Amino acid sequence: TVGILRVTLVYYINPHWDPDSGYNGGGLDVFLTDPNSAPPSASTARKAPKLRIAPHADTLAIFLAERMAHQVVETVGKERMYCLTMWCFDQFALSNFVPQVSQKQRDMQAGSDDEY
Repeated sequence: TVGILRVTLVYYINPHWDPDSGYNGGGLDVFLTDPNSAPPSASTARKAPKLRIAPHADTLAIFLAERMAHQVVETVGKERMYCLTMWCFDQFALSNFVPQVSQKQRDMQAGSDDEY
């Protein structure tokens, strides 16, 4: 099945980030799998080479979220890091999302005597 998420944009706004003055992590790892299709599993994707995107100020990463396996790099230490994330969805798939979830809930309720 095709998901509803199409494109992810990640914008880092950390003017204070400096790897030379004490590395505290942060950023994004993008696994360099074939962008023509989604990786078959997360473990397969993690075996691929990766590109680490540092959280420098004014850094923008744009990628196909369904096809490019990725993970957020943990930030350590007390300094705050900031990132603005935007997800772009497929309009047709998104418009069908709520009715599909509602139908699944009705189906689950019909198959069970339990109320919730």
